[in-house]
Amino acid sequence: MKKISIAVIGAGVIGMSIARSLAIKGAQVTLFEREFIGAGTSSTTFGWVNSNGKSPDSYHQLNVESMHEHQLLQANSDTEGQWLDQCGTYEWAAEGEPGQWLADRAQKLQQSGYPARLVSAASLRRRIPELQLGRHHGEIWHFPSEGIIYPSIFLARLWSEAREHGAVLRAPVGVVDITETADAVALTLADGEIWRGDLAVSATGRWTQALVARLGQTLAMTDANQPDKLACGFLGYTQPLPVQLRSNLITPDMNLRPDGGGRLLLQALDLDGRADPAYLPSPEGFIGRELLQRLRRILANTQHARIGHIAVGQRSRPADGLPAVGFITPLQKTYIVATHSGITLAPLLGRLVAEELIDEARSPLLADYAPDRLLGKNAEDFKAAPGNPFPAAQ
Repeated sequence: MKKISIAVIGAGVIGMSIARSLAIKGAQVTLFEREFIGAGTSSTTFGWVNSNGKSPDSYHQLNVESMHEHQLLQANSDTEGQWLDQCGTYEWAAEGEPGQWLADRAQKLQQSGYPARLVSAASLRRRIPELQLGRHHGEIWHFPSEGIIYPSIFLARLWSEAREHGAVLRAPVGVVDITETADAVALTLADGEIWRGDLAVSATGRWTQALVARLGQTLAMTDANQPDKLACGFLGYTQPLPVQLRSNLITPDMNLRPDGGGRLLLQALDLDGRADPAYLPSPEGFIGRELLQRLRRILANTQHARIGHIAVGQRSRPADGLPAVGFITPLQKTYIVATHSGITLAPLLGRLVAEELIDEARSPLLADYAPDRLLGKNAEDFKAAPGNPFPAAQ
């Protein structure tokens, strides 16, 4: 029996997860990547695995199931790669309205069965002796089921398994055109070669719009090539520091997590309005100085901290903030997956997409996320009203 031939375009965590799951199910998978594995958004991410404050309920549930998928994948791995650290998150906010907002969110999560509990400042200081809590901090919440990802190790594990099951990687090679017929799909590569097969899956992240346009379609996505705090954000990578931090910390001033070897990864969402993908800030400039000032207020032993580099992360974000997963033409030869929270969602989406394409069984978890709602529209059609935040803003 002839194997179904499927192209997966994009070798980030989403594309690699899909390629792995398809190959395991017996498809002949060819993975096309313009640069190298993880070259896009997957390499510039805070890497927080969570479903904390994600709405609506169907999106929250999708992320919860994805967290379980990560844990199972890591637990069942027989390689040395440890990409998932279920280290938990500690979060606190300023007293008053921000603290109440956090408490309301945590209590709602508890009611849904999502682990959340209050902890004392003293107990957290015992776990992180370098922690410096201000006098006016609010309640501290612990979310023990959450974790952090080391994307490069995760990608290595996905690719090793995809390759083991026969997947082929073509990189670096760009896909410049895509056409469909009733019984096939064809990709035109940058070198003029034509690939033909049964199906194509676009996992091109923030480049999804451009690929969809080749099929005469428009898809509403936030433009990650323009300054926009919804689509772009700063990530600061420190040099090694004498700090005993394993957990993910979400604080009033900044978010921070370990990044291996004593290094920390820093994020300050209120600065993201200054992020411009065309301009890479110097660690010695305003953004770098501000990140270090905030870090020194939170952790001791960081007075001599230095930032090695600052990246501008560009998010793959459909215009309404929610995933777009499914076929985009009546011929049903091209399938797209475009989503924010790709680090969290990758392993589950990989499995669900493979089940739909190979077994022709679409999961109820994807019921709300067909791309139709975004087709023929642009980002302006989905602007949030004043005081009404975007869904999935976390």
